[in-house]
Amino acid sequence: MSTMRRQYQQMSHYVAMFDYKLDTGLAELRDYALTKHGTDGVYTVPTVPLIDAQTWLEHPDQEDWLLWRAHRTASRLRRMPIYVSPGEIIVGRPDLRVRTPEEELEFQQVRETLETIPPFPGGDPGHFQPNYQKLLACGIGGMLDEISEMKNAASGTSPFYQACTIALEGMSAYVLRVADEAEMAGLPESAGICRRIAHNRPETFAEAMQLIFLTLIALWFGEDHGLTCPGRLDQTLNAFYEADIAAGRITLRKALDLICNLYIHLNIILYPGSAVAVMVGGTDADKRPVENELTYLCLIARKLTQLAYPTVGLAWHEGTSENLMDFACRMIATGVGDPAFFNDEVIAKGLRDHGVSDVDSYNYMNSTCVEIKPVGSAHIWVTAPYFNCPKALLDTMDKIAEGTVDKPTNFDAFNSMVMREISHTVGGAAEGLDKTWAQRGQTGGFPLASCFIDDCIKQGIDFDRGGARYNWVENSFVGLANLVDGLITIKHYVFEQGKLSISDFRTILAADFVGYEALRAEIDLRMVRYGNDDDSVDQLAVQWASFLQDMTESHTVGLHRYVPGFFCWVVHERFGAETGATPDGRPAGFPLADGAGAAQGREHAGPTSSILSTTKWDHTRAIGGLVHNVKFSKSVLRNDGGLSALKGLLETYLRRGGFEIQVNAVSADELRDAQRSPERYGDLLIRVAGYSDYFVHLNSNMQDEVIKRTEHAI
Repeated sequence: MSTMRRQYQQMSHYVAMFDYKLDTGLAELRDYALTKHGTDGVYTVPTVPLIDAQTWLEHPDQEDWLLWRAHRTASRLRRMPIYVSPGEIIVGRPDLRVRTPEEELEFQQVRETLETIPPFPGGDPGHFQPNYQKLLACGIGGMLDEISEMKNAASGTSPFYQACTIALEGMSAYVLRVADEAEMAGLPESAGICRRIAHNRPETFAEAMQLIFLTLIALWFGEDHGLTCPGRLDQTLNAFYEADIAAGRITLRKALDLICNLYIHLNIILYPGSAVAVMVGGTDADKRPVENELTYLCLIARKLTQLAYPTVGLAWHEGTSENLMDFACRMIATGVGDPAFFNDEVIAKGLRDHGVSDVDSYNYMNSTCVEIKPVGSAHIWVTAPYFNCPKALLDTMDKIAEGTVDKPTNFDAFNSMVMREISHTVGGAAEGLDKTWAQRGQTGGFPLASCFIDDCIKQGIDFDRGGARYNWVENSFVGLANLVDGLITIKHYVFEQGKLSISDFRTILAADFVGYEALRAEIDLRMVRYGNDDDSVDQLAVQWASFLQDMTESHTVGLHRYVPGFFCWVVHERFGAETGATPDGRPAGFPLADGAGAAQGREHAGPTSSILSTTKWDHTRAIGGLVHNVKFSKSVLRNDGGLSALKGLLETYLRRGGFEIQVNAVSADELRDAQRSPERYGDLLIRVAGYSDYFVHLNSNMQDEVIKRTEHAI
């Protein structure tokens, strides 16, 4: 039997697994996760403030700040309550619930103490994938041994290694506590696994999965890294999986159940509207394609659990097999919204251009949505902050209308004024972040994260003080399409036709086009739009994308690079809600464009033209993340022809240098029905703008935005 024939049979088998049913225990846990997602106030451990207050009272006045941070982490891990339910095969989540009246009284009693603790300075505390490979190879005990050796070899009296030891020993204690809880819950197998990995390195797939989950818990709840990722599971775990399969210790279905349990847990412990990611495929450190059984199982688990988290991305490259792409398209056709497709070579090149080594450049992760970080070696702040591009346009128009700046004599002069306006905003943000970064070196500090991020241990420097191998800050620009379409509209009516002045246009926008409905209809009907492969507008988008990237990189933050991105999470709705009408015809309060593509409903020339427009500008430098959303009805993906066309569209985008593309396979009619009858669509997932969420949990403004997106027929 040929290799291609064998792979094709495997793909067919994996597609059939979409119809698998979760066993009773996992199904009940999954339903609990779905129900919990719609409940407020149950995503914290209620006793953590009490633990923090007690630890602060116990710390010596002259204690080094890193030691206090380490003791705080260790105290949480040694004392916070753990919840184990009978249906779990991965265990160890903390007891997340609202405070009891007694706990609320205790909390009020310690508030004064908590207020004496210097506040965390801000900035990104999480958004990374730990170096699981090292942890799984060494175990907690091996890492403690390494820290001890480095401490003995180091000169001076730095408390760094002592802080790392305290935090990591706290994590080990937590694992043993989980073992005890599992034993009491009647789960002796899980208890035995936890006792072995509390110090020793894992030997099996189940042990490795359990250690990864408990590492996430220790970082999230012990040290406040609330969006740390499971990461590239098909690379991290494949050696364990293959060894277990060969030895008969595991079956494909048991491995799938473990992955499903991990995914379900993420939904229980994550708060609504957040994001966390798994990525599969791509290439390894030797640039060999990564595609194995776990690649498929990680995708299938996403379909079987049908929950918001994690999103699963596929790192695409020219060596990605036809079978995997066919499988991915069939998965999209189910409506689950995954996988998203990331361009392996574009991202790797962008990382190398930012000083990342050749080997590390292929070992990256979308940290939650689409923002990129090297795996296990980076301390990078993401979306710091988001920038409202249309606001810069409106602010410039205001200044002209008010006479505080000279009126531009031509469109190029006006365009330059808008550029100066947004450049001033970005520069001010960079200055503020620079101060925050400096303060983090004083009252920040993450000893536990330092254990899992290269090169903190090697250098003897904390994660927050420059110990990581790579350090930079990523911003994100929102509403590029609205900005470009608005500029083209002003160019036409003000500078080419002379029908309106800037002041006239500003008056019309202040009225939200009320009384000027004919003008708005004319704008909607006649103006060319970004996203339709029309160079008369697309070249302005190219100019602006290049400017925003150049301008961002002209700034530094804490002596580190400032890196651009073009995605928006939910911020396009938030910005839109507070932004008045814009010259492109968008009404006041409506969400801004949802990514780097066209604004909602403006892709009149079809999906191919849309991706041709987006890929006219360079995505390589947009390491801060870039999203291109596309929507199809499920009906057009029901046959092989539709699936083949979808695959061709995706590969065209990626071959043209597209950074990331994601697909919603759902009709506007289905979404409107979900608005009318939300109780029938509790697990309807929608790709928003870099992350997935339940459609019925989005606010009405966001729901309308998703519905308005152009629904393509391939």
